[in-house]
Amino acid sequence: MSETEIDGRLLQRWLRTDGAEPGLLIGCALDDGECDEPLAITQVDLERQAIVCGRVRIPFARLVDCLLVAPAEHPAVAAIRACVSPQEKLHQQMKTELGEEYPRPFASVEDLETVHAAEMARRTGKLPERALRGPWVRALKRNELYRQGAQLAQSWRELANGIGAPWSDIALHLAWFQRAAGHPNRAIETARDFWASKAVASQTEIAMLATVEAASWIDRFERKGGAPPDLIEARRAAAKAYAINTTDPEIKAVYQRLQAIADGPDDDPRNARGGRR
Repeated sequence: MSETEIDGRLLQRWLRTDGAEPGLLIGCALDDGECDEPLAITQVDLERQAIVCGRVRIPFARLVDCLLVAPAEHPAVAAIRACVSPQEKLHQQMKTELGEEYPRPFASVEDLETVHAAEMARRTGKLPERALRGPWVRALKRNELYRQGAQLAQSWRELANGIGAPWSDIALHLAWFQRAAGHPNRAIETARDFWASKAVASQTEIAMLATVEAASWIDRFERKGGAPPDLIEARRAAAKAYAINTTDPEIKAVYQRLQAIADGPDDDPRNARGGRR
């Protein structure tokens, strides 16, 4: 027999509404995330705010970590889902459409809507206008969706290059996401491709992309265990950024990393006292 699963948060909300009919839950089960099998519901104790499953009592407060398991077409399913607003249903649909590529909860429903719009545009092969790309990128960053951001930005790059559209902001976004996702070599390649393309970019964009490139070279140096040519390239890119903006915190952070590498572990004050402890 097929079964339907309902999020425990929705069950909790339904039980706390005036129109709830707890008796409908008889014949359903509760997956509490601890027991091997869902626990058959035998009673709902409204007075003590708990669901009784034989000898186990599960407080309503714990339902956020549970799933209600009901037989298909069970009357409790329709009753519980009826307390979902049209807007919530829309957001649930968005999460379903995003799928397993976007597993984490979003920081806000606004971010969910924003990221959904970005992903749907990618799937339909549409290049979003620059005015949209910035807010979309900020939502992805807020939710630490770096791998997904790189995938989106890569699709923008391909679409922009295909029609000869400006892509300075796209190069910056792509390189940033590639580095944040743990792929400094890809970020370096993106920056180099952009410099080689001779594409138009503002001074601010050049400084920001050069900063990401410099940081990626340092990442590469640290990951490889120290290859001097990587630091030469890092200093070159950092100088390019610094020549444009001498006060940007990100550029200063790059130079601080370079200085820390140059100083080396021997300059650690703790080493002067006989080594680390």
